[in-house]
Amino acid sequence: MATVAGPAGDLPASVGQRLLWVLERFRGDQGAANVPIVLRLRGPLDHGLLAEGISALATRHESLRTTVAGRGRRLAQHVHAAPELVPIPVVELDAPKDSRDAAIEAAVLGEIGKPIDVESWPTRTTLWRLDDQDHVLCFNMHHAATDGWSCGLVLRDLSLLTDAKRPPLPEVGWQYSDFCAWQEEWLRGERAKAAHEYWERQLTGAESPGVPLRPTPAGAPRVDGSVSADISAHTVAALQRVARARRTTLPTVMLALYYAVLHRATGEDDLAVASFMANRADARAQETVGLLANMLVLRTRMKAVSGFDDLVRRAHDTVMAAYVHQGLPYQLLPAAAFQEADRRADDVMFQMIPQQDVPRTVAGAAAEAVVVDNLGTRFEAEFQLYQRFGAIRAVFFFNAARLERRWAADLLADYVALAARAAAGRDVLSGD
Repeated sequence: MATVAGPAGDLPASVGQRLLWVLERFRGDQGAANVPIVLRLRGPLDHGLLAEGISALATRHESLRTTVAGRGRRLAQHVHAAPELVPIPVVELDAPKDSRDAAIEAAVLGEIGKPIDVESWPTRTTLWRLDDQDHVLCFNMHHAATDGWSCGLVLRDLSLLTDAKRPPLPEVGWQYSDFCAWQEEWLRGERAKAAHEYWERQLTGAESPGVPLRPTPAGAPRVDGSVSADISAHTVAALQRVARARRTTLPTVMLALYYAVLHRATGEDDLAVASFMANRADARAQETVGLLANMLVLRTRMKAVSGFDDLVRRAHDTVMAAYVHQGLPYQLLPAAAFQEADRRADDVMFQMIPQQDVPRTVAGAAAEAVVVDNLGTRFEAEFQLYQRFGAIRAVFFFNAARLERRWAADLLADYVALAARAAAGRDVLSGD
C-alpha cells in the first residue's frame, strides 16, 4: 500500500487545536468534538483487509496518530510513530431484519455520544456485525485531528487502501505538521497583517444576531437539541439555477436565505454569523488530513436591501472577501469586534456540508453512508445543511437549556418555506 509516514515527536498545538480546546471547556463536551464517518457495508467483508486499511490511514496521515495534551499555552501535539496492525474488534448487533435500522441508529448514537480521549489517541473504530453480509463501520475522529474536507480524503483513502488491487494514491503533499509550520510563518508576514486590517474594518461594532438565548445558571448542564427538515431535490435544482444566474454558488444562496430568516425572526438588519472555511488555498494542503478549517464571521448588512437578488449579491460579496482573508485564525480577530457581553461571535453558526463522495466499496463490501442527524454541537445555535442525493437535509442544532425548541422549529420551517419561494422565483423579502 502506498503510504507516507511523517516524523514522530512533540510539536506546539496548532492555533485551531488551541481554539478547539477552549471551546470544549467553555461549551462543555458530550461528544460534540467527535467527527464520525459511518458506513453500512453489505456483502462479503474482508476483516483483515479492513484492519490493514485503518492502520494504513494512520501511517499515511500523521494527524490520525497525533495526540493532544496539556493546558492553555502549554497545549502540545505529539506525533506518534506509525502503528502496528491492530485487529478491529467486532461487536455483535443482534436485531431482527425489520428493526435493524433502529438498532443501528441506537448503536451509532451511543458510540458518537462518547467523547474521544485525544490525549490517548485521536480516533476510535467500531465495527458492528448484523450478519455475515451486513456490517456497520464507525471511524470516529476527534476534531483536533480532522475537519470536513479531511473526511472526504479519509473516505477516499479508506476505499483505495482496502482495495485488493492496490491502486495508487495521490501524493499527500503537506502533513499536518508542515501546515502548522507554514501557518506560524504566515502569521508573522504581511498577508496576515492585511487580513487583520480587513477583519478590523469588517467586524468592528458587529453583533451576533439576537437569537433569544436564555442565561443559564452557573454549573447548569448543557442540553443538546435539534430539529430537522428536508429541502427536495427539485427545489435544490431550482436554487442551483438561481445561483448560476447570479454568478454565485449554491452555498451563497443558502446563506442569503439564512440572513433573510434571521432578519424576519429578530428584526435586525446588521447580521453576523459564524461559519467555517476550508483554509486550503495553498495547493500543498489539498491532500492534508487535519484541522485546517478556520472559523470566520460573515457580516452582511440588510439595510435598504432592494430584494432577494440584492441580498444574494451582498452575501456573495461577503463570502468572497472572507475567502480572500480566510487565513487569519478566529481567535486573532480584532479585539474591538463583538463587545456585547451577552453575545459571542460564534453563538449563531451557519454551515453547508457538501455531499461526500462515498466509496463504492470498502474491504470488498458495498459501502453506503449512514447519516446521523443527532450529532451534538459546541455552539448555542448551529444551522447546518447537508447535501445528499440532490436534496438537502436542514438541521438546526441548539442548546436546549438556552433556546426554546419551538423557536428553533419555527425558524427552520420559515427557512424551508423561503427556500421554496426563492426556487419558484418569488421574492423572499416581499411577503407576497
